[in-house]
Amino acid sequence: MIKELIDLQRNSNATCVVIENIDSEKLSPTVSMKANVSDKFLLTGSIPPFADKIDEKCKKNKLCYFVIKGIDEISTEQQNRYVSLVKDRELNGYYLPKNCIIVFTVQNRSTLKKVSQELYHFAVVAF
Repeated sequence: MIKELIDLQRNSNATCVVIENIDSEKLSPTVSMKANVSDKFLLTGSIPPFADKIDEKCKKNKLCYFVIKGIDEISTEQQNRYVSLVKDRELNGYYLPKNCIIVFTVQNRSTLKKVSQELYHFAVVAF
């Protein structure tokens, strides 16, 4: 994992980082969730369920990381649910703080090819 490259994505719009699953434990402070959550989980309520946790971490720290684990383990269609989160930094009316870096994890370098092209277009691979 190239931590410096990850941190360079702060205050950047329309960007995310891809790292290996094992490296996600080295980032702090983080809010994490599995990529395979249901649409009901993501889109129910006025704001996504992770919003309060991200806001709390980002207010207390210079940088925070929103880690979405196992993006390579879900279908292309499911992966593309996250495109607006990366592209517009918005999901269901909630906007990510500027100091929040979006991080997706994959199992390893060989499974990187399973990331949807639409999402990969915005990605910085940091391993």
